[in-house]
Amino acid sequence: MKVYKECCSNCLLSKDKIVSGSRAKEIISKCIQEQSFFICHKASINNEQVCCKSFYDNFGDYSQLVRIAQRLNCIEFIDLPNNEKLIPYSEQKNKR
Repeated sequence: MKVYKECCSNCLLSKDKIVSGSRAKEIISKCIQEQSFFICHKASINNEQVCCKSFYDNFGDYSQLVRIAQRLNCIEFIDLPNNEKLIPYSEQKNKR
């Protein structure tokens, strides 16, 4: 299981997230309910599955998938790609 070494500039758990606060809560709740993890948008842009560092730090203990990977010593911390910062939800003109 790959986890970014640091949070990206548009982290789901930051004020600069690219979705609304209510949508962020839905995403986190679904990950916890499904015992999975949040795939950082920086990874999904590159068609990869890398756990968000902030999710790992704050909610990893709630995810069976994360706990199993920890027990098996299968966590690989990787560098963030050099993607540009996206426009935060709070600054988007056409909010849904």
